[in-house]
Amino acid sequence: MKSFFRLCLLTMLSVVACTSLWAQFPANKTDSLHNKLLAEMIAVPAPNFTLKDLDGNIVSLKDLKGKVIVLDLWSTWCVPCKKSFPAMQVAVNTYKNDPSVKFLFIHTWETTKTPLEDVRKYIAQSGFNFQVLMDLKDGAGRNAAVEDYRVSAIPAKFIIDKTGNIVFKLTGFTGTDADALKEISERITLAKNHK
Repeated sequence: MKSFFRLCLLTMLSVVACTSLWAQFPANKTDSLHNKLLAEMIAVPAPNFTLKDLDGNIVSLKDLKGKVIVLDLWSTWCVPCKKSFPAMQVAVNTYKNDPSVKFLFIHTWETTKTPLEDVRKYIAQSGFNFQVLMDLKDGAGRNAAVEDYRVSAIPAKFIIDKTGNIVFKLTGFTGTDADALKEISERITLAKNHK
């Protein structure tokens, strides 16, 4: 009988120990991500832009001060840009009721003669509900937003804090949608608390 109780006690202790270790694992992983992203933070004033959305509404960065802004610069021909969109849609949905966070998708570097129509068609067919701004070429052939942000490759994402400073810059997309969502959420949290 004593050996049965010892076996039960040992089994219970093992279960408690494993449960305790399992519960700590995600926290340690989250802490690790938090510390990694803290080390990546920058503080560079974000260039202002004034662009039109797909409905012709004018959006200016200076009018959004006080919010955390997630900028995603992309184009319809960019495969990694489009691969990141399912995760970005989940992020948009996650923060849709948070008035302190704003997502803006800046379409740039389009090579077709009908970029506005092409973007409308792509967004509608894909079922994304992004606020898309158009960084169209000006009279000098310049895409102002992408050049002002010194983007060399897309997708390029910028997280801007409430005071108007870029605190994160990311280029490219790899990994899973779940990992991307975790990272963007943690970056938003850090931007919200950045002073």
